[in-house]
Amino acid sequence: MLKRTFAAVMTFVAMFCFTVAGEAAASNNWLIYWYICGSNLESGGNLATKDIAEMQHVKLPPNVKILIYASGLPPVQTDENAPPEEQPYHHPAIQAGGDGIYLYSSSRLEKVADFNENMGDPATLAEFLKFGEENFKADRRIMYFWNHGGLGGVCYDDRFTPTDSTANFYGNDGLSYDELTQAFASVYGNSPENKPFELIGFKACMTGSYELANSISNFSHYMLGAEPSIYDTPTRDWINALAKNPSMTGAQIGKVICDSAMKNYSDDKELTHIFSVTDLDKMPQLRKAYEAYFDEAVNRSDEEGFLGAFARAAEARNVDKYSDLYIDLGLLAKNTKSIMPKTSADLITAIDNAVVYSKRGEYLKSKGISTYYPFISMEGSNPEQAINSTNAGFKLIGGQNSSYQSQKVLYSKLLNMKDMSALQGNNSVPIELNEDNHFVATLTPEQMGNISSVYSLLIPVKENYTSELGFDLGGAILTSTDNFKVDWNKGTVTENFRAVEPMFDGHRIILQPLVSGRGNTLYKVPIVYNNVFRRDLIVSYDTSKNTYSIIGFGSMVENGVVRAFGGKPEPGEIITPLYLVLSDDPSPEFVGVEGAEYAASVIGEFTNPQTGQTVYWKWTQGTPFVYTKDATITNRAITKGNYVYLIAFGSPGGYSANSLPGAISISNGKIFKYSTRALMWMAQMSENEQ
Repeated sequence: MLKRTFAAVMTFVAMFCFTVAGEAAASNNWLIYWYICGSNLESGGNLATKDIAEMQHVKLPPNVKILIYASGLPPVQTDENAPPEEQPYHHPAIQAGGDGIYLYSSSRLEKVADFNENMGDPATLAEFLKFGEENFKADRRIMYFWNHGGLGGVCYDDRFTPTDSTANFYGNDGLSYDELTQAFASVYGNSPENKPFELIGFKACMTGSYELANSISNFSHYMLGAEPSIYDTPTRDWINALAKNPSMTGAQIGKVICDSAMKNYSDDKELTHIFSVTDLDKMPQLRKAYEAYFDEAVNRSDEEGFLGAFARAAEARNVDKYSDLYIDLGLLAKNTKSIMPKTSADLITAIDNAVVYSKRGEYLKSKGISTYYPFISMEGSNPEQAINSTNAGFKLIGGQNSSYQSQKVLYSKLLNMKDMSALQGNNSVPIELNEDNHFVATLTPEQMGNISSVYSLLIPVKENYTSELGFDLGGAILTSTDNFKVDWNKGTVTENFRAVEPMFDGHRIILQPLVSGRGNTLYKVPIVYNNVFRRDLIVSYDTSKNTYSIIGFGSMVENGVVRAFGGKPEPGEIITPLYLVLSDDPSPEFVGVEGAEYAASVIGEFTNPQTGQTVYWKWTQGTPFVYTKDATITNRAITKGNYVYLIAFGSPGGYSANSLPGAISISNGKIFKYSTRALMWMAQMSENEQ
């Protein structure tokens, strides 16, 4: 519970008297609630302290006040024989006063109440709100959440584990979307006649979602969030703007935040960040369009081929994806216009009307609002585990009430698409050569019914396959989604192989495509960093200049660029490329690398159709090299090599099937291709000779 100091009570009395005397400015009396859950962001990076210090550079007018609840740091154990101790903020004033509620008015920061409760508990948020309502006169309010965001929640308190399913990746308690609704409703009622907040903003990752907007729409006119991860967005600019012009609307304040946030990334224009402001007064129309869209999808889900077509629209490379579980809603709607023209168009219109402002990075096409979608990585994951995880995810995505039932049913059907028999055995898809000497795989409507993704496999061959087809496969597998073209209307996949391979300062690397558009393709390069950390290096390829640029480190699960691990490699640091290889040994290739557990295990298998031998896909480390300031990635022509070429087809549930093999031989820069039919003929000739 809250404990007020004598000085705090006197402060409240003085403030109350002031606000009564200042009735002339009543319509512009602002109270900003700032809910700072410091967690590891403050303990490890002083980020909360930095933002509070930025705030203190702004001299506030008498009618603007900021109420801060600062807490949520993880305890530290300084002595192994003693229990963990509470960790103080780095900010000197808060360090001296300890966890609690602080008031910033004019240019003065002072503690007004002792308060030290679980910030992931809705009762704590409600108590903080009640404290402000009882002690301050405010005609206009902002709620600003500061901490981590994730699957269905914000503000994860590192000191507490939840009693329900609202934990983040690390097991800490957070505020689910349902709990946000619960906290606000306990103070203001479920449907307040006048919305209490002008703006509810989130300085937290993955907070630009429909689900979050829907959960708080009764309590604020506008919402500010970011679809992907966010880092180090400035605080001074928007507080200063409001101090100078207290008549600003929530949309105008949100615009200042969006602009200043992206300005902070001006040195890295390639970053795929988007900040957006959503008009929550438009949520009834957006909700109606959203629900009609998913209702139609569910109602048509039993039509032949519909689920496959919907999944292909969601997993297309022109769609911006945020983590393995969020997708830009507008781009999803755009991609499904061919199969759901009316509801897709209505949803796009509703999004365009609701998202009143957005600021996005150079590579993004996002409309500014995302929704839940259970992507399963083509790198391989146990499909059953993925389905169970996604079902659990529905409980997390704001709780039981924030996930729309039709969406749940649709995704459940997609994830349970297991039957790949139409693409296996006697139904396997052959690879033939067209008149332009490109491989073409042609699918029947039945075969396309379960397919959501396509990628190619280029597998090195140790022996010349023209002598006999019992060839020995080995070496690093090249996987790609960008060396072919797909025509889903005709059911054709046409290879567009280029006989080049990327080299990082003379060392071979694997590029795994992420997203493409605006003249660039983003790739991730799997590496071990400094012999300790499993990382993905994000690389951009400029298709007009045919040049690569290194953007920085990204998270394994992000389909955009996030500085989850801090900046770019520095000269003198060690890069170890990782490769996918085929091996007859299913045991892990490397251990002891942080973050490599998922990569060290077998992620798939391949059976040689001629020999019946089963070999396994797994990761292995290449040769380490030292990164230099002049490090570059360039394409090198492949002058010699023999490869088996396969097209792999994936289902939404994570199951896959391969085409029959084609083959590519490169000798002195010349490329020779052999279709499935040609390989079968050579195999028959070999048998006859024996």
